[in-house]
Amino acid sequence: MTCMIVDDESLARKLLTDYVSKIPSLDLVATCANAIEAAAVLQSRHLDLLFLDIQMPDINGISFMQTLGKDQLVVFTTAYTEYAVKSYELNAVDYLVKPIAFERFFQAVGKATDQLSRRNLIQQPATADDEQDQIFIKADSKIYNVTLGDIDYVEAYGEYVLIHRGADRLMPLLQLGKLEELLPATRFIRVHRSYIVQFSKIEAIQGNSIWIGKKEIPVSRTYRDMLMERVQLRHVN
Repeated sequence: MTCMIVDDESLARKLLTDYVSKIPSLDLVATCANAIEAAAVLQSRHLDLLFLDIQMPDINGISFMQTLGKDQLVVFTTAYTEYAVKSYELNAVDYLVKPIAFERFFQAVGKATDQLSRRNLIQQPATADDEQDQIFIKADSKIYNVTLGDIDYVEAYGEYVLIHRGADRLMPLLQLGKLEELLPATRFIRVHRSYIVQFSKIEAIQGNSIWIGKKEIPVSRTYRDMLMERVQLRHVN
């Protein structure tokens, strides 16, 4: 998740930069001392999340947020409590009061990640028998129409996922659990906390591993019984 820090206090920028560095899912693109600098950055590219101070010279954080698009995620970072109600009227993700503890910062990032994930879950069309054949997924600033039959497996990748389709991969900004809700359970099965596979693509099972093509995928104890029950249901002697 790309982000930017906007704060006129150098110590605050330094602290938030350190916090961002501890969260692998965050990609810090810029740090700015005021809203004018931040606006220049946003003219050249879209960023997923802003950590935005309120009391700044020339343009305060509240006024600056009002100039941004509705899709812009903002976490306010301020020493003042009196703007909290206004921030929520503007649909800010969170409102952090200085001094900001890392645990509280981490919670705010989690809220932002969840909101971004929900935005990337696109409504799925149903087929005549109510069994979907495609899903629309947002990745790389595009919306892809993904045929379910093309998916070999899905792998957790940090806070996000990689969707493997042969040699092709997509990386939507979704958590594995969110994508699992999207995939039909009749076709896909969770085999590990980090893997969901298309059941029909399983070529072999041995011990605590399955193979899809040349890819060996671990099967954890938690999910092995469910996998084997499903295999038994389809097994023909």
